[in-house]
Amino acid sequence: MLQPAIANTALPAPILFHPLKHHLGYINEFVQKYNPAQLPALAQNLQSIGTSQLDFYTGTLQPIAIASEITDYLRQQNLLQPDAYLTYLSEHSHHYRIVNLSDGTAWVLRWGLIAERYVHIHPARYAAQTIRVKAVTLKTAIAATIAARQLSKPISLQFVNHVRAQWLYLPPLTSLESTSGAGKLIGLISGL
Repeated sequence: MLQPAIANTALPAPILFHPLKHHLGYINEFVQKYNPAQLPALAQNLQSIGTSQLDFYTGTLQPIAIASEITDYLRQQNLLQPDAYLTYLSEHSHHYRIVNLSDGTAWVLRWGLIAERYVHIHPARYAAQTIRVKAVTLKTAIAATIAARQLSKPISLQFVNHVRAQWLYLPPLTSLESTSGAGKLIGLISGL
């Protein structure tokens, strides 16, 4: 099962990050290395993406670099202890903070609900080098790209709708445009 690895991606504690949900580079690697024997776990991995909208980082910083920059910031501010970090978040009415990284992107810091991973991070809404996507659209793009690679099939509306029906139990799309929605994400993920 991949979900714990997805949530932590070998990042140092106390960072909690879900790169399958928020990081293009990670998703590209995930798709490239996906093993057909893991296919039964794919639905569970995709389910971990959730059902709402999310912000998706398209920049070049790897998850470990993002985690390191955020950890360095917290260390400099004396916020690496859970109590200090929670107080820092609580001082803001929405209980989150935003930090800027070296590539000009903004990242949200929240309280993480996994033990030892109390610094939950994700890209800020509409920040530089991010796009806002629907979770179901991201799931479609990942599943369709994996299916196309595994079955050596070209990506088309008919193929994507087959994957949506058989793998994701979703209704069909009416169109697949390369400039928006699933088509745009498939292009980013598959390199088309």
